[in-house]
Amino acid sequence: MAKKLLAVMRTHPHLSRKGIEAEMLKYGVHPSKQQVYRAKQKAREEIEGKHSESYSKLPKYVVLLRQHNPDSVCKIHYDKPNLLVEPRFLKLFISFKGQKDRFLAGCRSFVGFDGCHLKGSFGGVLLTAVALDANNSIFPIAFAIFKVENRETWSWFFHFFEEFFGPFHNNSPLTVMSDRQKGLNIAYEQLLPSAIGRYSTKSYDAIGFNETMQRIKDMNIEAWRYLSKIPVSAWARHAFSTEMKCDHVTNNFTESFNAWIGDLRGQPILTLVEGLRKKFMKKLHKRYQKACTWTSAILKNIIEKLKKVAIHSRRCSLQMASEDLFEVSDGDKTFIVSLNQKTCDCGAFQLSGLPCKHAALGIIYKRQKLETYCDPCFSTEMYFKTYSGMIHPIPHEKIWPPLIDVTPRTVLPPLLRRAPGRPRVNRRREPDEPSQSQAKRSITMRCGNCKATGHNTRTCQRAPMRQKSTSTGGTKVTQFARGKPGRGIANTSLAGSVLWDHVDGNVPIVVSSQGSNPSPSIQSPLMNVDLNFQTATNATKRKRGRPSNKSAPSAVYNPKRKTSTAVPQPIAVMHTAALHPSGTAQVQTDVNINASVSHDSHNVSSSFTFW
Repeated sequence: MAKKLLAVMRTHPHLSRKGIEAEMLKYGVHPSKQQVYRAKQKAREEIEGKHSESYSKLPKYVVLLRQHNPDSVCKIHYDKPNLLVEPRFLKLFISFKGQKDRFLAGCRSFVGFDGCHLKGSFGGVLLTAVALDANNSIFPIAFAIFKVENRETWSWFFHFFEEFFGPFHNNSPLTVMSDRQKGLNIAYEQLLPSAIGRYSTKSYDAIGFNETMQRIKDMNIEAWRYLSKIPVSAWARHAFSTEMKCDHVTNNFTESFNAWIGDLRGQPILTLVEGLRKKFMKKLHKRYQKACTWTSAILKNIIEKLKKVAIHSRRCSLQMASEDLFEVSDGDKTFIVSLNQKTCDCGAFQLSGLPCKHAALGIIYKRQKLETYCDPCFSTEMYFKTYSGMIHPIPHEKIWPPLIDVTPRTVLPPLLRRAPGRPRVNRRREPDEPSQSQAKRSITMRCGNCKATGHNTRTCQRAPMRQKSTSTGGTKVTQFARGKPGRGIANTSLAGSVLWDHVDGNVPIVVSSQGSNPSPSIQSPLMNVDLNFQTATNATKRKRGRPSNKSAPSAVYNPKRKTSTAVPQPIAVMHTAALHPSGTAQVQTDVNINASVSHDSHNVSSSFTFW
């Protein structure tokens, strides 16, 4: 089966079970679910290779990568305690020369660093460095594979990153966007001391920032103290460097890269590395071809952003001071805009490199184009510089040269204990993070047997559910499920069924099914209950079973039927019992029953009085 599936799974690697079954029907085979699973695993291993064996192929792959992509960096480290054991894989760092040259030529020195977990048999993490091009699209420039993500691994990553892309000086500092997790911020502060870190706030001016901080202080003084310890230049937009021309305050673009690589995270390490190289190579050439068709001076994403800015500018009013200097009113605030200096008091113009809504109003008033006031880093020319390079291909594994001198020949996978249970495909989400499917329709289960909600026919108890009482003063019993201990049913063919329930003290409480005598909310020590009912001649016999909600028919005289002439004996006195009403103290209740009986040859009439 696996051999027959090879050709299909190369084209459709995510072939479903039903697709495999349909493929096997061509050969007259009807496999079971387990056979389908094993055949799919064997075919996948044949196509992608085994996870444990792929580590031994890394040394040859590194040599071929350097041969076909000269001046690229590829560092691989092993763990070999002594000469008697085979080396074990530890970490890998790769960055291509085409990525380095194009990043330095056409991208801003703004890089996001993040890591994601690998889903293969031996786990691990993938650390990445992602930049932004002139169109504000992701441009990956380096990646590394480690066993875990911590300060030590990030320090090793930044060491080779600074060595390959640096040095970074104060004249051209590197801006680092990160989530400050797992030692990342400590690592780049030590190895890249001139780098500028960014975290998050969206206020462009100091006034809005101070107002927000005051509201935080009023709400939670501890949160305000925590934020005050962080340098303002690292997380407040109004304190960012205006030379960067980038107003990003989130790490979302690195998360986009993690989603872009998709299923490669679950592949063997050699398939993962080669898959990333192919993706980078394809993306470089594809975007270069797309840029060749553009005729505008500004890129598509920037044009769409400027259109939104122009729409928002309609809510502002303009007062001209000169041809290039004017005052714009926006709500209860006014801002001074200088088109010559490309500045605005709101701070967005000089920080982002794009006209803000206040500057856009003056530009539109002068009947000029917004594109003419954009920074050159967003031009089509810079985009061409970014994607004019290339990453060279590497021969397929089956046609690799022998490379006999390459050592080591055998590389063991990292020591990792497989977690119990089925491996998770989706990452664990934070408690305050929304789920991926927000539009799921809520479903309420309804039983097809008793028509109640909350369960289905399989778990139904074949009887109505008990409704618990919320009263605290008295005892309120409505309806019960059958089969519960401590409950009895008195069925004397009365006009209505009588249910008995034992509360604390094992005192039976009588409730009529007709609901004519409801129990009071607060029981007094002496309870008065009057019941008048008609009973048939055969009512003295107790029947077992489910209580009937239907009224028993009155006895009809039949001369041929023999009727019982036994006279019910009056009941004198019932012994004293302890009653524990819900929520009250223990009391003693005396119950006396007087029974007066009158009968004839046809029916019996009884009257009871409880007090």
